[in-house]
Amino acid sequence: MHALWSMLTSTLMRSAIVAVALAVGSIGHGVLSLLPWALLVLTLDIVAGSLVAGGGRRSRTRHSQAFVVTLLGAGIAGAAIATTQATALSPALFLPLIPAFRAGEVRGRLAVVAAVTMSMFVAIGAAHGGGTPTSYLTTNLQWAALALMLGLLGAWTTKLRAYEARQHSREESPAAHEAARLLHRLSDLAGALDGGFDAPASAELLLHAVKDKIPGSRMAVLVGFGSEPAVPLALRGIDRLPWPDPTTADSVLGRVWRTGIAEAGYWNSVNEDRAIAAAPLHDSEGGRIGIVVVDRFASAPFLEDDLRALVDLAEGHSANVDVALIFAALRQHAAFEERERLAREMHDGIAQELVALGYRIDVARRQASTQAPQFAPVLEEARADLSRVLADLRLSIADLRLAVRPDQGLGAVVGARLQQFGAATGLTVGLRLSESTYRLPAHLETLIYRLILDVLTDARNARRTSAIEVRLDVKAPQAWLHISHDGESHLAADDFQDHPLTSLGAEIEVQPSDKGVVVTLALNDRWPKHLPYLVPERMRLVQ
Repeated sequence: MHALWSMLTSTLMRSAIVAVALAVGSIGHGVLSLLPWALLVLTLDIVAGSLVAGGGRRSRTRHSQAFVVTLLGAGIAGAAIATTQATALSPALFLPLIPAFRAGEVRGRLAVVAAVTMSMFVAIGAAHGGGTPTSYLTTNLQWAALALMLGLLGAWTTKLRAYEARQHSREESPAAHEAARLLHRLSDLAGALDGGFDAPASAELLLHAVKDKIPGSRMAVLVGFGSEPAVPLALRGIDRLPWPDPTTADSVLGRVWRTGIAEAGYWNSVNEDRAIAAAPLHDSEGGRIGIVVVDRFASAPFLEDDLRALVDLAEGHSANVDVALIFAALRQHAAFEERERLAREMHDGIAQELVALGYRIDVARRQASTQAPQFAPVLEEARADLSRVLADLRLSIADLRLAVRPDQGLGAVVGARLQQFGAATGLTVGLRLSESTYRLPAHLETLIYRLILDVLTDARNARRTSAIEVRLDVKAPQAWLHISHDGESHLAADDFQDHPLTSLGAEIEVQPSDKGVVVTLALNDRWPKHLPYLVPERMRLVQ
C-alpha cells in the first residue's frame, strides 16, 4: 500500500505540472500550441513509468529502456520550449520538470543532469537555429536549475523508498536477517581458526599443545554438555579409555566433570597406580563442554605448575573446540530436519497414493472372482507385489525418522530399528548389544547405523532369508559389529571398501557364501581386545 501511494503521488505531481503549464498557456492564449507537446511529454513519462514498474527479472534492461524514453521526453520538452517561447515566461518551461523528475527516479543524479542538459540543448539549439533572440537564455538556465533540483528530489525520494523497503523487509523477518549476518561472519571466521570447524581436529591441536608442555604418556579430550555421556573426541598414546566414567564415578575425572574445576591426583589402574590431571573446557558463557585429561606413572605426580599449564592450555583452546561443537550440532540439526521432511513427504505423498491403489486392486479382485476368474491370479500377484513395495516404503520412512540423536545412543536406535524390521518382514531377528558408558562421536554412530541399514536392505531384498543376527560391541572410541543373514545376498566382497568409515580407520569385511553373508566392522581396533589397555610409555624425563 505504501509503494502504491508513492507511485500515485508521483503521477499526480506530474499531472499537476502539466495542468499548471496549460493554465499558464491559457492566459496567453497559447494553450492550443502547447497541448500537443504537453500530452506527448506526459505520454512518454507514463511509458517510462510502466517500464520501471514491470521490471521483474529484466529489471536492469527495463530501467535502461525507461531512461532512453525519458531522454526522448526531455528532448521533446526542449523542442516545445523553442517553438512556443514567445514571452519570457513560456508555459513550455514547465515541461522539462517532468522528464527531470523521472530521470532521477530511474537512474539517479547523473541521469537528472543528462535529462536537463538534453532539454536545454534542444531548446537553445533550436531557438538559435530559428533566429530567435537569445535574450531568453538566462530564463532557460533558471528553469534548468529548477528542473535539476526537482530531478535530484526524485532521485532522493527513490533512494528513500528503497531504504524503507529494505527496512520493512528486515522488520518482517529479523531472525532470518540476523542469522544470515551471523552465517556470513561465521564463514569469514572459519578460515581464521586453527582446525576450522572440525571438532576432532581442534581437539587434536589441544593434545598436541599439551604434549609439548606437559610430560604425559596418555591423554584425551572428552566432550559432553550437562548430563550427556562423555564422548572421546581425540586420544593420544591410547586406543581405548582406561579411566572411570566421569559422569558416574567419584574420581578426579568425575569431580572435574561435575564442578568444572581443574584437579590433579591419582587413580588405581588394573596393573598399577597412575598420576592423573584434568582441566575443564568451557564455552563462552562459562558452561562446561568437556575436559582434557593427562596421566602418567604415579612415581611422577603432577605438580602445581603442570596443572596451571594444563588449565592455561584448556582455556586457550576452549573457544576452538566450542565453536566446532556448535557447528557440528547445527549441521546435525539440519540433517535431522531434512530427514524428517523427506519422511513426511513420502508418508503424505506416495505412500497414501500406493495405499489408495491397493484399495482399487482389492475392489478389482473381488469383481474378478465372480465375473472374470481368469484374471484373479494376476490381480492376487499384483496385490502381493504392492504390499511388498508398501512394506519397503514404510521401512524406508522409519529409516529416515530413526536417527542417532544426542538423547538416544547407537544401541537404542539399532534395537528400535531391528524391532521394526522384524515386525515388518516377519524375519527372525537376534541382537546382542554391549555398550560402555562412553559414547562414540555422533558422526561415527551415524555411519555405523547406516552400515547396518545397508545390510538390512540386502536381507530384505535377498531370496530365502529367514533370520538375521546382529552383534554390536561399543567401547568408545572402539566399536565392533558382526551382522549376518542367511539369504541369497547381493553384497560382494568389495562393496564397502570405499565406505566413509574406512577413511576413518575402520576395517570392514564382507564374506558372502552359499549360506548367506557376514559383514564385520572393527573401528580403532589396533590393540588386543582382551587387554584393558596397552600403551607404550613415551614420556620425557620429569624434572
